[in-house]
Amino acid sequence: MKKLLGGTLAAAAAMTLVACGTDNNSEVNELGAETAEASNGSEDRSDWPEEFIFGLLPVEDQAELTNRYEPMIEYLEDYLDVDVTLYNATNYTALIEAMANGHLHASTFGPFSYLVAAERANGEPFAIPVSEEGGTEDDIYYTAQMITLDEHGIDSLEDIEGRSLAYADPASTSGHLFPKAMLINEIGLTMDNVDQFPSDVVFSGSHEASLYSVLNGDVEAAGVCSTCIERVFDRVNDHENFDQLNIFHESEPIPGGPYVIQGDLPQSFKDAVQQAFLDMSEDEKGREFLEESGYLGGYFQVDPAVYQVVQDTAEALNLSPEELLE
Repeated sequence: MKKLLGGTLAAAAAMTLVACGTDNNSEVNELGAETAEASNGSEDRSDWPEEFIFGLLPVEDQAELTNRYEPMIEYLEDYLDVDVTLYNATNYTALIEAMANGHLHASTFGPFSYLVAAERANGEPFAIPVSEEGGTEDDIYYTAQMITLDEHGIDSLEDIEGRSLAYADPASTSGHLFPKAMLINEIGLTMDNVDQFPSDVVFSGSHEASLYSVLNGDVEAAGVCSTCIERVFDRVNDHENFDQLNIFHESEPIPGGPYVIQGDLPQSFKDAVQQAFLDMSEDEKGREFLEESGYLGGYFQVDPAVYQVVQDTAEALNLSPEELLE
């Protein structure tokens, strides 16, 4: 299992690569316009919206978020030849309701919130970002990991019995829901007794906080997101207990959160939006946004079928996607 940790560290190092390119911006914009027209299948754009409204969660300072997305807005406006407006919301539920009511055309979503968007707002996944430069469709996945220190002698999920366990946040896919589902599916627990299996269950508030809780000896095990802790390894690898850190169990691959578009929009417009994201790495402004956002591999097309594992996990927890969001 130490090899798993080594592989994770290698992946973290790979994520520091910076995308590059010298394509002429005007030529790419012309290509984008041609591609959008080809996707349209004709010159008639009369049924297209006058502006493209794209939703975001305020996961950081709103001004900083707007600045980071400005190159993407400029790129999309050139590519689609329509105005682009950002729609800031306080949570995924607000984004879903806005999409269902026609106030929002597309947005970023998490794996579970996408299921709700598909159900309530006829949302369709059209693209997904990849962090690693030169990445493939396989890189859209991450995992939920169970971590501990060697000194605790925890080698399997069964060994969690009677031990202290940290989750990140109640709504976290890989920091709570998937780890809990692993306990239910793989060792036969139920929703009635899964929280009593450890001696103590705490919510740390974040994946990084869970990692520190294990390193500092505050808990004996924790469920964390593989990519989330990769990002902080450079800050914790000098911790006195870092060499003891062990990944003792890992979930099946989890697809990352997709970009979702409202399904009732004209097909030609949906095709053009999807192609704009798939072509983003070929444009100067597009690359600027991708680099600042850490999406060094650009975007890939995503099949709704890959989210069946998320649906199965919701069913294992005996909770609807709406309840999971709450």
